[in-house]
Amino acid sequence: MRKAIEWANSCNPQKESIPKVGAVITIGDKLLGQGRRGTGISGDDEHAEKVALKEVPDKSELPKATLYTTLEPCTRTVRTKELECCTELILQHKIQRVFIGILDPNQGVTGKGILELQSHGVEVILFPHELAQGIRAINANFIKAQQGLGATILNPKNGDTLKTYETGGKHTIRFKCLNPPGNNNYLVSFRGAICWPHNSTFRHIKEDIWEIDAHFGGTGDATVHVVTASDLGQVLIEYYRKVVDQNIAREAKLKGKLTDEDKKLLGGHWVGIPMIGMPKGFRSEASVTVTIAAKPK
Repeated sequence: MRKAIEWANSCNPQKESIPKVGAVITIGDKLLGQGRRGTGISGDDEHAEKVALKEVPDKSELPKATLYTTLEPCTRTVRTKELECCTELILQHKIQRVFIGILDPNQGVTGKGILELQSHGVEVILFPHELAQGIRAINANFIKAQQGLGATILNPKNGDTLKTYETGGKHTIRFKCLNPPGNNNYLVSFRGAICWPHNSTFRHIKEDIWEIDAHFGGTGDATVHVVTASDLGQVLIEYYRKVVDQNIAREAKLKGKLTDEDKKLLGGHWVGIPMIGMPKGFRSEASVTVTIAAKPK
């Protein structure tokens, strides 16, 4: 276990979102293979377990071996090449005993790697608490990165002009993220000093790619944010949606009785919130600024 931690300490990942991981494979006191993830060299991001397995000269010995890894082995759901995930490689080589330092904070893996191994009869043992705390310390940046959404907006791009008059005011926002959106993630947009929380839902497209629809009721420059809401932010969202529902109910009740001037005074269903800057209770995970084009005359 300490040897695996030494290998983890020697990692030099290129990004904070990449963990420092070490892996060692033994039979008793006989060392079969060892490795780490990331040396800082461009393109070197092979997982530690895979590196250690490659080092084993006689793969027929692996069913009798024990694997020590500082981080929970990854699962199919977070790998583009599913059969190269670490849990699959362990099962393919029939390793029957695995020591794990800490659970992977990536929500796509947490607990799932252990469950996958155990469901195939692999004995899983956790590192002692003091060793696990040391692993957490050297992976503080990685753990912090995984606690957020880790989003990057893919489409639209900054500076794009959107012809939403062709799509009924709607445009799809596509983004990738480290962790899947939860019930505290939302889409909000700003135009000038007005904020609009959107009522759309996130759609999973594939792997780490998600989409959500933005609805624009005006033209000009707008900034769209994927946000994480604290308890305060959740209250703001719930209150805003309550007001919208009241507006819709009020207009339905007065249907046929309102003049065009009355409708202008009511301001529509989705009234923006006067707000300069990001409201308290929201943390922007990713944003993009676009121009909403006016319909040609």
